[in-house]
Amino acid sequence: MKKTYDLIVIGAGLSSLMFLSQYIKKFNRQSILLLEQKKSIQEDQTFCAWEGPGLKSIINSFKLRPKKVWEKISIQDGNKLIIKDVTPYRYVCFDGKETLKKLLKVCKSKITVINNQKVKKITYKNNVHEIKTINQTYYGKFIIDSRINFKEHEVKSVFVKQAFIGHEIELKKATWNKNEAMLMSFKKNKNEIEFTYLLPFSSKRALIETTVFSSSPNLKSIEKRHQIQLKKYEAYTVKRKEKAIIPMAIISPDDERGILKIGTSAGMVRASSGYSMRRVANWILKLKPRKITNNNLYQYKYQPNPLLNWLDRIFLNVIYNFPEKGPYLFMTLFSKANMSSLIKFLSDEASTYDLLNILLSMPKKIMLKGLFKK
Repeated sequence: MKKTYDLIVIGAGLSSLMFLSQYIKKFNRQSILLLEQKKSIQEDQTFCAWEGPGLKSIINSFKLRPKKVWEKISIQDGNKLIIKDVTPYRYVCFDGKETLKKLLKVCKSKITVINNQKVKKITYKNNVHEIKTINQTYYGKFIIDSRINFKEHEVKSVFVKQAFIGHEIELKKATWNKNEAMLMSFKKNKNEIEFTYLLPFSSKRALIETTVFSSSPNLKSIEKRHQIQLKKYEAYTVKRKEKAIIPMAIISPDDERGILKIGTSAGMVRASSGYSMRRVANWILKLKPRKITNNNLYQYKYQPNPLLNWLDRIFLNVIYNFPEKGPYLFMTLFSKANMSSLIKFLSDEASTYDLLNILLSMPKKIMLKGLFKK
C-alpha cells in the first residue's frame, strides 16, 4: 500500500530548511518528506545578511552561529573609496555547509529525508500529488517546491544574472583588515558590472569573489579574470571554492493547486542584489503558521513589497541597459544615503522615511533612464 505524506518538500536548500525548522515547531506530528537531489550537503556556498535594529534576528531566531561579523564595510571604484562604520548594524556571514547542517539537524528527527532524488515529474490526481524521481515514486497531499524552475511568463522584469567565482584562501603573512568587509570593488567593464567581493575572516584568510551582473555572463571568462585577481597575492592555500549563477529578476509564480513555490522561483532572491537569506527569513518569521490545507496554502505564498519591486525594476533596467553606469549608481547610493535606511532597504524592512531617503540619494538622471527604459 502506497504511503501518502501530509507534506513533501522538494530541495534541502536554505529556503526549505529555514521554513521546516519553524514549521515543525507547531506541526511536528505531520508526516513530512524532504527530497534532495544531491547526495550530501556541499561546502560550496556562503550566506550573508544584515543584522541590527528593526531587523528580525536570523542568529537568534534560527539558532545559527555566524562565521564572521563586520561592523565596517567598504565600496570602491578606482581611486574613490567609501568606508562606513555601520554600528549598531552588522554584516554577518554564515558558512553554507554548517548552516544547512544545523537547520537539517533541527528538522531531521521530525521528518523523513531522502537524498539523491532528482524530481522528474509531478502529476495531480485524486487529491494527491504523485512525484516521480529518477528511481522512485512518492505521494503527498501538499508540496513545497524550492527548485529553480520558473517559466518565462513568470518573470516580470528584465532578466539579469549575477555570476561569481570565489576562493577562500589563506596566506602566510597578515594582509587584510579583518574588521572591514569589502562589498564591491569595481573593475572597468563597459558591458557588465564587474567587481571584487572580499570577506576577510582573519588577517591571513579571506573569501575573494569575482562577480558580474550581466544578461549573459560567461563563467569561463570570469574564471580567467578571477585567476588574475588571485595572482596579486603571494603563494596561497585554497581552503574552499564556490561559484554560481543567480537570477536577478522580479519573479511572480503562477498558483498551482496544492503546490507552494519558495526560494528563487517564488521571488525570494532580491532582484537588485541577488541576496536571499534575509528575504527568506523575513517571510518565515512574519508568518502565522497554520497546518497547511487547501484553504490556507495561499496564505504561505511570498508577497513582495510592491514599492521595493518598483525600485528594483528600475535598478535592473539600469544594470541591463546601462551597465557602465552601475558603479556610479552604487557609489552614489552608498555615499549619500543614511546607512540605517540603506541597510533596512537592502533587508526588505524599509519604512516610508527610509524609502524616501533612498529615492533622494539616487542619481536622478540614471534612475530616470531606468524608469523609462523597457
